[in-house]
Amino acid sequence: MAFDTSDTLNRADLSDELLPGTSLFHGQYRILRYINSGGFGITYLAKDSLDREVVIKECFSSTFCRRTQTRVRARSLSTRDHMQRIVKSFLNEARSLAGLKHPNIVGVHQVFEDNDTAYMAMDHIRGHDLLEIVDEKKATLAPDQIVTIAGKLVSAIGYIHGRGLLHCDISPDNIFVTPDGEPILIDFGAARRSAAGEAQKYSGLSVVKDGYSPHELYAAGGNSGPWSDIYSLAASLYHAITGSAPENCQSRLSAKAEKRPDPCRPLAGRVAGYPAGFLESIDRAMAVIPAHGSSRPRSGSASCRSPKPRTARWCCCAGWCRRARPLRSRLAPRSRRPGQRHSPSDRAAPSCAGPRPTSRVCGGSAASSAPGWWTARPGMCWRQSRTRLRTTMKP
Repeated sequence: MAFDTSDTLNRADLSDELLPGTSLFHGQYRILRYINSGGFGITYLAKDSLDREVVIKECFSSTFCRRTQTRVRARSLSTRDHMQRIVKSFLNEARSLAGLKHPNIVGVHQVFEDNDTAYMAMDHIRGHDLLEIVDEKKATLAPDQIVTIAGKLVSAIGYIHGRGLLHCDISPDNIFVTPDGEPILIDFGAARRSAAGEAQKYSGLSVVKDGYSPHELYAAGGNSGPWSDIYSLAASLYHAITGSAPENCQSRLSAKAEKRPDPCRPLAGRVAGYPAGFLESIDRAMAVIPAHGSSRPRSGSASCRSPKPRTARWCCCAGWCRRARPLRSRLAPRSRRPGQRHSPSDRAAPSCAGPRPTSRVCGGSAASSAPGWWTARPGMCWRQSRTRLRTTMKP
C-alpha cells in the first residue's frame, strides 16, 4: 500500500502505467487510476470484484522492462535475466507478506501473475504519511505521541523479523498514519527474506534513500539483517523529532574517515520532553559504524527497554506507550470558538515544506563484510513524479 499524493500529471510522463479501466486477473480487479511509481513497482487504485477499493502494486522496473499494450517485456536481451529475477523475488516475498497479520502492517489480500509480471493487492488506507504530517504540518506531534508511534512500529517490525522477513524500505513516506492516529507500515515492495534473523548476503541491485539507509546498504555483497530496518526506523523517528531528515550516511562516513565531527547531531541532550533513554536509544541505533560494544539492536523485539551497556534496547517500553496521549485529536481538523482568532499555529502551512525522499538504484562492487558491517536492500516509493535512476549492474 502506498499513500496517494498525486496531483495532475503530464500524460507524457505516465507512459509506463496501465490505463484506467484495465482489467487484471481474469476481471477480478479493475484499475481506477495511477497513484505513484517506484524503482521496482507502479501503484494503482483499483476496485475488486466486490466493488471494494484496493491498492494494486505491479512489479515493473522501468530500468529493465517496458510495456507493450498491457504486457511487460524486457527492454533488451541483456536485461531479461534481471527482470526475471525481480519478478521471481517480488512473487516470493509478496506471498510471504500475504501471511502477515498485524494491526500496524498493511494487509495484503492477494498475490497473482498477469501480463507477464507480478501483482499484489493491498488495503487502501486513508490518512497521511509521516513525511506529510511533519513537513507539511498536517498535525503537530508531541513527544508522547511520537513515543506512541515508535512503540507500535517497533512491535510491527519485531513481528516481521520474527517471521524471517525484512522490510528494507522504512522511511517517513512509508509510515502511514490513519485519521485515528494509528501508524501503519506500508510499501513492502522491497521486502525480502532473512534466514530467521541471521545475517544474509545480498548481491545485485539495491535501492537506497539518502538519510534513511545505513551506509553499508549503498553497495552489494554485504550482510543484511533486522538491524538494517532498525537503523531506518530510528532515522525516520529522528526526522519526526527534529523536523528534518538526518545527514546521509555517505557524508557521515566521510566525516568519520577524515576524523571530523559527525554531521548528524545526536538527539540526546538537545531535545526536551522525551522519556529517559529514548533519545539515547535512537542515537545508538543510528551509529554510522556500529562497534561491538555499542552495536545496533539486532531485532525489533529487542528494542523495547531502556538502553544498557551491551544489551541496548532502543525504543519505548509499554509504560511510556500507556502514558502517551492519543493522536486522533491532533489529526482532526482544528476548530475554534465563535469570535476566536486564528493563532499563528492555526494558519495554513505551505503545501510542501521540502522535497520528498529521493531513491536510487545502486549496486556493483561488494561491500566489506567485516564484523559490524551489514548490508540491506531498501526499496523506494516515489511521489508524484519519477526520478532518474542511477543504476550500476553487477557484471
